[in-house]
Amino acid sequence: MQLGSCFLDSLTVTSFFGNAEMRRVFNDRQLMQSWLDVEAALARGQASLGIIPQAAADAISATARLEKLDAAALAADAEDTVHPLVPLVRALTAACPGDAGRYVHLGATTQDVMDTGFVLRARAGLDIVGRQLDELVRLLRRLALRHRSTPMPARTHGQQALPTTFGLRLAVWQSELQRHRARLREMRARLLVTSMGGAAGTMAGYGPQAFALERAVAEELGLGVADTPWHATSDRFAECLMVLGLVASSGEKLAREVYFLGRTEVGEAYEPQRATQVGSSTMPHKRNPIRCEAVIAAASTLRAQVPLALQTMVAQDDRDMGVGMTLWKLLPECFILIGGVLERLVEVFGDLGVNPDRMRANLDITGGLVLSEAVMLRLAGPLGREQAHHLVMRVVRDSLEQGRPFAEVLRGDPEVAAALSGGDIAELLDPLSYVGHAAALVDRALLTSESP
Repeated sequence: MQLGSCFLDSLTVTSFFGNAEMRRVFNDRQLMQSWLDVEAALARGQASLGIIPQAAADAISATARLEKLDAAALAADAEDTVHPLVPLVRALTAACPGDAGRYVHLGATTQDVMDTGFVLRARAGLDIVGRQLDELVRLLRRLALRHRSTPMPARTHGQQALPTTFGLRLAVWQSELQRHRARLREMRARLLVTSMGGAAGTMAGYGPQAFALERAVAEELGLGVADTPWHATSDRFAECLMVLGLVASSGEKLAREVYFLGRTEVGEAYEPQRATQVGSSTMPHKRNPIRCEAVIAAASTLRAQVPLALQTMVAQDDRDMGVGMTLWKLLPECFILIGGVLERLVEVFGDLGVNPDRMRANLDITGGLVLSEAVMLRLAGPLGREQAHHLVMRVVRDSLEQGRPFAEVLRGDPEVAAALSGGDIAELLDPLSYVGHAAALVDRALLTSESP
């Protein structure tokens, strides 16, 4: 069976995208094994209710391993039937000893098994995402604490705005990821449920004990019970992929921040480089942020899948396999991509290069202009805010047009001199005097959020 294998193969030719652990969950073998796990759980649930013999359930469970089935016969049958599940059910039936095979897939329908199998793989994928996200949050929190008072320029509209601290920026990032952790937890309860609707969603094929069987199968698989059949409602998977899209977008933002901070002209923080790593094939001095670039590419690719995930919600009638087949493609792609995004970011922030000296030097390149707000607010006392704003704007303009230091122009302006002494001006133009409550905001962010 070749379910999405072209995409999976394309990811394995390079280490830039994807995640090896996630690929082990989202490949064709694990797809089929998840379906076998559902078939085994169904048999055990039916045995617990006396619907089928316990010996038959034991035999089905023991046989429902892909390595115990005839792979060649399975592939040939898939080619003949052009059906995703029937060849697997036939192979399991044939492999079971005695008459146990007669009870395989009893009362079930293809989409029950497939959808529940997708849920099982999504759970495994979310477990990986959760661990990766936890580790990334831990790294950001550690860096935020280390740099809670490290001054750097805040930037708005692509320009230096005011002094801030690198710790505050890191605390903001970890706070955003903390919200994603909460979203993932909340979404799991809605997603991790069995599909037991039967052929048309009425559960008729499961007999008089259908509800008890549903609970039994859910318990066997460690899943919840859905309140209604959901063959034609894919909002659970759509929500899952939307949340992965949110995580990917935050990941891309972090990668772009490091990408920018590592520019030669900025030089404030940079992606770690191994001793053997090659930045450029022709320019030995280059330290290309290849991991951040891979995150940007993977995250943007994943985010582009979110509209398609929403489209799967537009299913027709009581079952629409066009939707189901779309999910075969989307789930592996999105989980593998987010696994790669988070793995790369953990690598970057686990050994992030930080240059506090360059951060401070960059604060000084405006010659004090970055402190214009501090000067304006001090002058607002004696002059009023509006007059103080116009005065400082005029001094700033004169400083830029005349190429004179901001402090010099301030000291030479009669209106300013009447309100501020030379010592006042020197104090106001010290970047460390105007980082506000940045350190306290870091402390509040770390104290009021969960440490993974």
